[in-house]
Amino acid sequence: MRVIVLASGSGGNACVVESGRTRVLVDAGLSAREIERRLEARSIAPESIAAIFLTHEHNDHSSGAPVFTARWDCPLYATCGTAAAIGLEGDLFTPFVRIVPGREGRLGDLGFRAFATPHDAAEPVAYAFEAGDARLVIASDLGRAEASFVDFLREATTLMLEMNHDEDMLRDGPYTWPLKRRISGGFGHLSNVQSAEAILRSAGPKRRRIVATHLSRTNNTPEIVRAVLGRAIERSGWDVPFRIAEQITGLEAFDA
Repeated sequence: MRVIVLASGSGGNACVVESGRTRVLVDAGLSAREIERRLEARSIAPESIAAIFLTHEHNDHSSGAPVFTARWDCPLYATCGTAAAIGLEGDLFTPFVRIVPGREGRLGDLGFRAFATPHDAAEPVAYAFEAGDARLVIASDLGRAEASFVDFLREATTLMLEMNHDEDMLRDGPYTWPLKRRISGGFGHLSNVQSAEAILRSAGPKRRRIVATHLSRTNNTPEIVRAVLGRAIERSGWDVPFRIAEQITGLEAFDA
């Protein structure tokens, strides 16, 4: 299984996952034209995308999806809540495949399963994709990491997990208090410390790679994330390489 991050952060999220003859896009939080540009810059033909999997309806994850799917005739995979929130439910002109959290599915050479997540969206999910002995988990935009979520992470060979904010930077930063409360609340975003703890609790011999995603440009820095992640990996006892996905440049191709 091969992964290419096109963009990661509050300015837009999109990630390519492929195995064998099947290539999908996970989230489409950029304009369709920008997604096409970033795909073509990586020698990926837009028409090769078999489907878009949406985690939830917020613009930084879904804004380009309706236009892209209409232009390239590929279906959207989403929960009913997400589909309804972006006006897809009942739309005869937009192919929509229902995602049910906890239920396994398959699209070509990719197996998948969704996991319901706590976020201030209609029906948000994280995804696990499987091919051969690889299991990739993509999880962002969740306010807390409960025991069941840690279990969902445990078998991942590659973990792409939100490390949204540094708690001190968020507290002392320029955001309004209502926004600070939303981000740090149980239906907001995971802090560096919360994500590192989930990584530590789910660590095991199958883990090959960790990718930190969805960093806040206002309330976080790559340097802080590297330090927090490094300490968590050292504590886990498993020597696992990690990378940080960027908003503008994404992250080059890697194997899951």
